Amino acid sequence: MGEGHTYRTSQLSEILGISRDALRYYEEQGVVKPKQKETNQYRQYDFYDIYALLVTDFYKKRNLSIKEVRKLQAGSEIEALGSLLEEKAKELEETIRIKEYMLQKINETKEFCNDVQSHLNQYSIRKLPTYEVVGEISDFNAFGEYPAILENMDAMKDDILSKIIRSFTFDENGFLDSSMYIVEKTEANLREKTRSYLEYSRCIYTIVEDGRFQNGNEDVKQKVFQSTLAWGENQGLKPMGVAFATTRLITYLENKERVFLEIYIPVEEK
Repeated sequence: MGEGHTYRTSQLSEILGISRDALRYYEEQGVVKPKQKETNQYRQYDFYDIYALLVTDFYKKRNLSIKEVRKLQAGSEIEALGSLLEEKAKELEETIRIKEYMLQKINETKEFCNDVQSHLNQYSIRKLPTYEVVGEISDFNAFGEYPAILENMDAMKDDILSKIIRSFTFDENGFLDSSMYIVEKTEANLREKTRSYLEYSRCIYTIVEDGRFQNGNEDVKQKVFQSTLAWGENQGLKPMGVAFATTRLITYLENKERVFLEIYIPVEEK
């Protein structure tokens, strides 16, 4: 069974573990060129077809496309191959970077799922994570302004909901104004003097549920802040007149969204 022996599609599938559809695709792409018997039209693969498939598998596992494998088959200097492999290495490094960031997001959201159980409508003191303010839009529903968000995010790893934080200002008479910040979460020790940040080390913290399933079209912020501020007053805490809401989780029941928000209300230091 050397160079002169041939194999049918079913035999080759068993030998190399390649499906019929994959073999047909490789044939269409010109990777292999099996002969066909005139009597029964069965494809006959020879030694060089098998070797071409082995080489294709070799380079597919090194991130080369079929088109690039075909180009390699046509002829390639070792230096050119080295350059191509360097390019493929960089592509994979970027993919790994994005996947690692995505894994981090998954773990953060999974952790928040656990936090909902213990912090929903419960109050505690917590530090607001450090966010760099990189832009601003007028309102969540100002969709025409969303390109400003896209300009300040990496679409391969960031999502729009996590890039925006709603800020409310208020006094003893109620709400005064609201802003929608475009933010980048960062570490406190990486701050630069020329940039703007949201930083508060001591905040009343809670998780609340919003969305149509829980509240219909009702604006819950008045109810939420009244109860939160009442808790703070009982604790002897003095709010600084600003509050922040971030979207952390969205689920659905009966085709209606349940939106879980983190609420931070900075209070004065003791």
